Amino acid sequence: MGSYFHTVDWLVVAAYFALVWLISHRVQGRQTGTHEYFLGSRSLPWPAVAASIVSTTISGVTFIGVPALVFAEGGDYRYLQFALAGVISKWVIGHFIMPRLYEKDYASPYDYIRDRLGPVFGRVAALLFFLGAVLGQGVRVYAVALVLELLTGLGFGGCIALSIGAAVVSTWLGGVRAVVWTDVLQFVMLVAGGVVAVLYVTQVYPGGLGGLLEAGAEAGKTRVLDLSLDPKLQFTLWAGVFAMPFQNLAAYGTDQLNTQRMLCCRSVREARLALYWSNAGELVVVLFLTAGLALWGFYEFNPLDPAFAPLVQDKGDRIFPAFILSELPVGLRGFMVAALFSAAMASPVLSALAETTLTMFHDGHRAGTLTPERALWLSRVFVVAWGVVLGVFAFSLAGRGEQLVPLAFQMTAYTYGPMLGLFLLALFVPRDRIHSLTLGVAASMIGVLVVANARQLGLGPEGGWVAFPWLFPFGGFLCVAFAMLPWSRRR
Repeated sequence: MGSYFHTVDWLVVAAYFALVWLISHRVQGRQTGTHEYFLGSRSLPWPAVAASIVSTTISGVTFIGVPALVFAEGGDYRYLQFALAGVISKWVIGHFIMPRLYEKDYASPYDYIRDRLGPVFGRVAALLFFLGAVLGQGVRVYAVALVLELLTGLGFGGCIALSIGAAVVSTWLGGVRAVVWTDVLQFVMLVAGGVVAVLYVTQVYPGGLGGLLEAGAEAGKTRVLDLSLDPKLQFTLWAGVFAMPFQNLAAYGTDQLNTQRMLCCRSVREARLALYWSNAGELVVVLFLTAGLALWGFYEFNPLDPAFAPLVQDKGDRIFPAFILSELPVGLRGFMVAALFSAAMASPVLSALAETTLTMFHDGHRAGTLTPERALWLSRVFVVAWGVVLGVFAFSLAGRGEQLVPLAFQMTAYTYGPMLGLFLLALFVPRDRIHSLTLGVAASMIGVLVVANARQLGLGPEGGWVAFPWLFPFGGFLCVAFAMLPWSRRR
């Protein structure tokens, strides 16, 4: 497949990486300690933080997986119902969670849990974050490796190494300040990439954009609402209103991958502004759903390149990369692949993982005996170590047949339930009402594991008991309920 990519395309991709390196290099001189390296000295402007939050949410999974949701047989815009969850949950986080994290200058939600529930469960929450971050981000790295495999002809492992290596270098040099500003660049490239795909197709489609939308509506592709009460359906209005807000509360309130950016703002007021304005990211989702509609419309009139047909048949998520490589002109193709690279950068999660490792598990940092220079050096070592772990897990996903979007959500469901449960207990429940946190965490993880894999375990019907959105409130409820059971009073 490398023959589809020309020297000009490689130059465009190289220019993108050079710009990322320049951004990281420009902020490197400020790195004198972990407060700057991980929190940007709490001086980052909220518009940049808002764009960074959107860029983290709209990742390589969105760039590749969301268009495939519409392109697929029976696919449509129902994924957009999840936008309601973001509006609901971000209001709750802005009003009830952000003020708590800013009141004592906490570096993470796990610091808050440690203060409220004790050091053991602060570290338990951090360990859950480690597991969930590797699971969720591993899917994103895996998604990009699928495309790089098509593009470069490299083996799957080499593609993962390229993706992780670029993220490690960027985070090593510039810390969270480089992460945020490269996320801003990523946001611009994501939007531009989606616009390019839609405009390219609608210029040749009969009737332009209007004709495409009309044809999509007639085929049922533009359907947004699904009022079905079937819990085994993934994308319904009820899942968006009642289930996915719990996922969003966990993602933005307890997952340091997102929370770290909000804690880089100058004040809780600016953190709220960044969080609320990040709701505009749902427009990017609309854009990529429309890109999926454009792909459907294009291939209604044009045959898929025979070189890519068997690959797309094997895995439908490859349709957008196949379109980029086989249909777009030289130069524009390179820009789109650079946009994909930007969507795949694992820099945010590496920064969050390294910070949590240092602040929650290094006694010298907690006691104040660790020098700033030593702390900064250790932080960079942790960035590299977590990069290796992430790459190994992404490699282990080779051969998975699931669609990327559901797979990414399901991976985080295993840890988001207990993380959210611990945080809700720390926020709202007096300590004398909490009897067994260990039982709560264990019940949540085991319960979600059994329900998510009921069919594979022979315990449920084809399709399982419930779709992935309902795993998040289920896991959170189990953690809170079992932690408060009176028969296992915590000593």
